[in-house]
Amino acid sequence: MNNVFCTGRARALKRAGSALACTVLLLAVVCCAGNPAVPMSSARMEAIRHNQRGIKAEAEGRSPQALLEFTESLRINRAIENSEGIVVALVNSSRVHRHNGDAVAALAAINGAIPLALPQSPLYFEVTFEMAQVKLALGEVAVAYEWALKATGAEDTLQRGMKKNLVARILYLKGNLTEAEAAVRDALSINREAGMRDEEANSLRLLGDILIGSKRSAEAGQFCDQALAIDKAAGKSRKIAADLRCLAAMSVSLNDPDQALAFYQRAFAVSSADNDRAGAAGDLLVMSRIHAGKGEKEHSERLLAERDLLLKGNK
Repeated sequence: MNNVFCTGRARALKRAGSALACTVLLLAVVCCAGNPAVPMSSARMEAIRHNQRGIKAEAEGRSPQALLEFTESLRINRAIENSEGIVVALVNSSRVHRHNGDAVAALAAINGAIPLALPQSPLYFEVTFEMAQVKLALGEVAVAYEWALKATGAEDTLQRGMKKNLVARILYLKGNLTEAEAAVRDALSINREAGMRDEEANSLRLLGDILIGSKRSAEAGQFCDQALAIDKAAGKSRKIAADLRCLAAMSVSLNDPDQALAFYQRAFAVSSADNDRAGAAGDLLVMSRIHAGKGEKEHSERLLAERDLLLKGNK
């Protein structure tokens, strides 16, 4: 497989907005790593096929099968001492665990990749990026920031905007709103130039959140709206719900509880239809508090009871 084909395919997949674009890129990097004139061993090809099947399974929502495929890829790569393949399998496994809400299992996987990812390797930036996200999922914001900074050294423009988004998000969570705004505006420019619509929406939504936190809510709405338009076009339900919550938070900050309730109700409907019980439960809790603030105690209690039923059904 030649480098031109690998690079072109990786870029095309990223532009397509694949949910596992980074994982696909990792696969492409490993495919391209060797000398094109040297045939790839059957064992290495088999490991790659397991990675491909794992990526497909995860994209189809079959996480258990994806983990089985990545585990088999890891076994084969360890048997032939293919360090790059080992790193790819571990990062892929970490991402699946993290997306499933199991940050502890994700950490165990990514910890195994750290010693094998040398700073001069293209995989280093993917490993540090994943570690940053795992640490963030574990609530270790300061540590996540250090790993995120390491990840921003990637030269590929298509990756740089995504990694810059993560840095901006962590700065926002740390309360460094001025720095966060500068970082996310930089990320937005990079993502637009690269045609990364999915990451552009992430930049826009985060910029809206940052402006709300900075008491500039009147400015925030346009960015939340732009993110919503992109995510609707892409059909990304969880991001649509996040965009609606951005608009709801803006309405709360502008002292418009009725408008906020309308946005939270839309977010709740999207999350419920997408079977995102945690997201839907969060919406019910916030709506309950808004109704309580309006003196509508009965409505508030009814929403809390609905939330309790929803969470019990998730056990």
